[in-house]
Amino acid sequence: MACMHQGKQIPLEVYHRVPNGWHADEVIAEHARLGGTFDLSGPEATEPGAPSWMPERGAWLQYRATLHRVANGVRAGDLACVELAVRYLELRYIGSYSGYIRSLLSRHLRHAALSTEQQKRLHRHFCGLAVMNQGTHEYKDYIKLWRGFITAEQAKEVLRRVAGSEHAGKRLPVLSDMLLPNALP
Repeated sequence: MACMHQGKQIPLEVYHRVPNGWHADEVIAEHARLGGTFDLSGPEATEPGAPSWMPERGAWLQYRATLHRVANGVRAGDLACVELAVRYLELRYIGSYSGYIRSLLSRHLRHAALSTEQQKRLHRHFCGLAVMNQGTHEYKDYIKLWRGFITAEQAKEVLRRVAGSEHAGKRLPVLSDMLLPNALP
């Protein structure tokens, strides 16, 4: 059995695993290495949300709970949590609950102090997604985040690249309305 994502089959054992480098203890260790001060510890997560047949059920529950704590750390202004959130968006892991986590992190990053380098990295990432027409349900949250730091010149360049791609189609006018400076609130 498999899940489908943009026409590709993802085996259930892959879809329901913890991405490499994102087990709870790895995230906590990297947070500490980055000098984070927000407490990412918490009670062991037990339910809800992981089918009993999942091979990494316990690890997956801890991964999900830890990323929720990272989101809370972003909201609290912890710069290490901000960096971890940016990395998770860049990871673009497609798996169980990953879209929800990316959406949550994007919403919290909108109010975070992003460094110039983090803005550049996110711009490259979002631009790549737009050109390849790889928008998933959380893309609307990406756009809201992106609009907070994209310049008029960057927006025009994105639109030129999308227009020149094989994926331009009907998305270009919508993307134009979302990114052009006159569309910004």
